[in-house]
Amino acid sequence: MNLNSFKTVSFALIGAVAMSSCINSKEAYEKSKLSGFVAEQTQDILKKNPPQVDLSGVEAKISTVDMKVKAMDENNAKAQAVVAKLEDKLKSIETLEKESKAEFERSNTAVIFFEVNSSVLSTSAMQEMFRWKSALDIASSAYSYEINVFTSADKTGSDATNDRLRARRAESVRKFLTEVLGVKAKINITTVQPAHSQSLTLDRRAVISIDCK
Repeated sequence: MNLNSFKTVSFALIGAVAMSSCINSKEAYEKSKLSGFVAEQTQDILKKNPPQVDLSGVEAKISTVDMKVKAMDENNAKAQAVVAKLEDKLKSIETLEKESKAEFERSNTAVIFFEVNSSVLSTSAMQEMFRWKSALDIASSAYSYEINVFTSADKTGSDATNDRLRARRAESVRKFLTEVLGVKAKINITTVQPAHSQSLTLDRRAVISIDCK
């Protein structure tokens, strides 16, 4: 093949390729236009005739859930009402418990007397303490308690003398409670006279009481 023949064939091939590209580009363009048209038509159709979706199953489930929630709310309200009643009863029980303890403390108090300038327990004093302890044992099964012992001195004597006398009287009561009556509870001793100690109502006495815990 000479040079002129080669050029002729080359130009022919280039022309064929160019023609093919033009044809392919035109086909792609037509397809593109067609696709765009189809898309627009599809949108119009959907707008005019929206698809019908059956939501009855979903609505039924929502209704069922709503009923369950309502039932739960009702049960919760009932439970709260029951709790409120129980709380009221508990408050009533606590009030009764406080009143019962207060009455227990009031009814288990003993008062004994000493002879002037003496810390020796008399027979009547020991009998009173025995009676007090027996009643306490019968009534105290439901309570734990501590015992308080308050002793006073005589209206006569110096302050120093009366301080020692009160201490001796408190010790006499403590020993009788623990060694004779077998008391195991804690015993709190008070020998300091209150501000109204000049009153004769406290003269020569010891007061034994309890505090519920």
